[in-house]
Amino acid sequence: MLETLLNPGAMTQAQWMIVGILFLLFLGILFFFYRTWLVIKESANNKYKPNIGLSRMENSGKAESEKKNPDDQ
Repeated sequence: MLETLLNPGAMTQAQWMIVGILFLLFLGILFFFYRTWLVIKESANNKYKPNIGLSRMENSGKAESEKKNPDDQ
């Protein structure tokens, strides 16, 4: 196999297909481990803050003000 890889002109179509599949498989495995590492790294951080408070109060305030002031027609 090493001899075939050193002389790419002698490779058949089936051998090129196997090399391509192995390359895509290797790339997928690397991507999987990279994303898994990012998830583990992110889960170690306790920076989660729920999005409640002023943003909800502003939305409810807008809804109430729209109910009180209908369009002038």
